Amino acid sequence: MRYLDNLLEIEKNEALYSYTFSFKNILMYPFIRFQLLQGAIEDMNKIPDLYAPEKISLIKKIIYFLKCYKYRPINIPETDIIFFGSDVSNIKKGDSYFNRLTESFANEYKSKTILIEASFKTDFKRPRTYKHVFANNIFNINAAIKYKLRKNNNKIDLLNIYAFFDYLKDIFCYKFTNNMWENIINSLIIFSNKFQYLYEEYIKYFRKIAPKIIFIEDAFFGGDKIPVIIAAKDLNIPVAEYQHGFISFSHPAYNYFTDIPESFKYYFPDYFLSYGEYWIKNSRIPIKTFKIGNPYISDTISQLKVQAKKEQILYISATIDPEGYVEDIIWLNNNIKNSEYSILFRIHPSETSRLQTFYKPIIDLGIQIDSQPLYNTLETVKYIIGDISTVLFEATLFNCIIFIFNKSINKNNIDINYFNSVNTIEEFLNNIISKNYKETDASYFWEENWRKNYRKLIDSIIKDKEL
Repeated sequence: MRYLDNLLEIEKNEALYSYTFSFKNILMYPFIRFQLLQGAIEDMNKIPDLYAPEKISLIKKIIYFLKCYKYRPINIPETDIIFFGSDVSNIKKGDSYFNRLTESFANEYKSKTILIEASFKTDFKRPRTYKHVFANNIFNINAAIKYKLRKNNNKIDLLNIYAFFDYLKDIFCYKFTNNMWENIINSLIIFSNKFQYLYEEYIKYFRKIAPKIIFIEDAFFGGDKIPVIIAAKDLNIPVAEYQHGFISFSHPAYNYFTDIPESFKYYFPDYFLSYGEYWIKNSRIPIKTFKIGNPYISDTISQLKVQAKKEQILYISATIDPEGYVEDIIWLNNNIKNSEYSILFRIHPSETSRLQTFYKPIIDLGIQIDSQPLYNTLETVKYIIGDISTVLFEATLFNCIIFIFNKSINKNNIDINYFNSVNTIEEFLNNIISKNYKETDASYFWEENWRKNYRKLIDSIIKDKEL
């Protein structure tokens, strides 16, 4: 049994769905569900936290607020399609930034689509290749100001939060070794304080521009996505989530207890757009799913020129074991000297701070950190090795020889038999030297004709056709 299945037993308890905030009787559990389940998975697998808050100087805060105001979504005519996402997905194209998750979709209906993005670490990726891009952060700022002005501390909510907190601790099967319980109760208090004001901000905005459909990155993650979802649903605006990365049977956001109450679906998007058949079959989400494909990877591959593969190894970080990655790469580097093989190391986008900490020994040895566009790298490297990551699946489209480590966390997330599996970095090197490996078929993971699929979906929604 996968470790997530044990954790999901909490969702069979009917009382879990009786604890609510006073505003609109909104359930508490959806706000902290992913945080609770993912926190347990990370704790039991000793996965370090990549998103610890950073100290921000006063000057940087002022600049951030000014930019939030500058890029706020105002003076926009009525629009049909809104994409809510994050600018962490932006990549450089020439002198401008391109959002690899949303921008291809937006370009299909340029006069009807706007992108609203949350800035990553108070940064704003500008200039942009797409004209209608705005900052989401202003909604949170306005909600925070309203809360401060009204000073409406809800004592009833606070009592209910502590009651819910005690109940969670009593029924949850995992015993945390970190400060997760403290984080959970702090999250509930924060949501109690700001939810009503966020909801009001989104209601006001959606009424003004009258979208016909709203796409939300990470909609199934709950938390701060819930005010957007509920505001849209209360105005009868369909909500969809577009796949942004890796999905498996052990991903808490995309797997739910079998008999979850029908009322819980109020907090879900209405539709899910997947990359292909594999991802739908590796999730348990009780909504309509559509195989759309991956616009960015499809368009990029169509523009690339076929190049000869190099005897090059790309070691992929999946963030979960930085010390192990360093040990493997140093060993590999020492054992491929004076051979035809060379090595690249590619970090996860969220790991930039680790380059001067965990990964400094790799840099000190002169091992190349791969920072060019991923698909340019996959086009030329021959071998891939790493833990669970969408990169492994993307590499199937580039005829790479893909290896995954035979670890419990990997086996809990995917069927590693799709790839070549090894127990150690030594076994990996021996296998590529002896050519003991297989190729992986890409068609199961990636749906073709994304434009046709997306247009069909949008046209049916905007024309009020039955889906």
